[in-house]
Amino acid sequence: MKRNLFLLFVLIVLTGVAWLLYDSGMLDRTSTTTPLSDFAIEDTSSVDQIFIADQDGNTALLVRQEDQTWRVNDKYRATDYKVQNLMNGFKNIAVKAQVPTATKPGVISMIAGRGRKVEIYQNGQLSKTWLIGTCTPDHFGTYMVLETPEAGRSSEPFIMRMEGFSGCLRQRYFAWEKEWRHTGIFNYPTFDLARVELTNHESPDNSFDIRYGGGNDLELHAPLLQKQVPVFDTLAVKDYLLLYKKVHCETYTSYLEDNQEDSLRNAMPAFTIRVTDNKGGVKKVDLHWKKPDKVQMDPEGNVMAHDGDRMYAVLANGEVALVQRYTFDPLLGGIARFAPKP
Repeated sequence: MKRNLFLLFVLIVLTGVAWLLYDSGMLDRTSTTTPLSDFAIEDTSSVDQIFIADQDGNTALLVRQEDQTWRVNDKYRATDYKVQNLMNGFKNIAVKAQVPTATKPGVISMIAGRGRKVEIYQNGQLSKTWLIGTCTPDHFGTYMVLETPEAGRSSEPFIMRMEGFSGCLRQRYFAWEKEWRHTGIFNYPTFDLARVELTNHESPDNSFDIRYGGGNDLELHAPLLQKQVPVFDTLAVKDYLLLYKKVHCETYTSYLEDNQEDSLRNAMPAFTIRVTDNKGGVKKVDLHWKKPDKVQMDPEGNVMAHDGDRMYAVLANGEVALVQRYTFDPLLGGIARFAPKP
């Protein structure tokens, strides 16, 4: 009993400390006694920089480029639709309700301990800062606090929603660099590729080498036989090359331990795809089978040795990604697919 009373006392003290820190401005730059509720950004086209930080030390700095794409942490292109999700939230956010007085200290404590910070810049200047807490118990609202350079941080948290969306907004505003990265592996939308080589390491006779010079200038080679295929279905080859207009991985998070990734890099892949563009640039990816997370059956009722949904991809720089077989299986069929139709 005494232990429970002691824990309750500690909880009350911690909540009080969090409230004082929040109310005194120690959790951020400045504070104001005015409740700020104007979270929305009307002109999202002027947003040119977004900084997101979480309580685990992760940060993501998204910067708009001249070509209107975005880069994350000055390293990678950011995923377009994920940035658009931010913009939709900036424009369509609205107050759902005020936080009840009785629960306000707990909400403040939660934001102080688990909140995410989102700094929004317009035309190079800090415009607004959102402090994003957790979802409401019904998951139809999100606890948030607004801060502006002029007024400081609001004295009141609010429950926020987004027009046209039912759910929690917190998941949109994450700081994990890998999850922001553009997932494109092969992107040749203007057909500017000169060569595609598929090596099937488990069945070398299914490997092939396509060389494309534009128009109907096509060559098909059989690497195992070390010779050019004299007759083949040119339409089937062109259709195959069109698959490379847009090939993406699922995520750059492999969910493997470091030693498991090292083992994968040193292992013989099942397939290797190598694409050369018209300027001589080369992109290469090694594809490895993934063990199923659970028992999977093939159409004949046999237990599958490999995951039917995903594979591992090892990029030329050694990074490991997860790819969907729905996307990659069409790239991996053997050379017989190009046989002339009877």
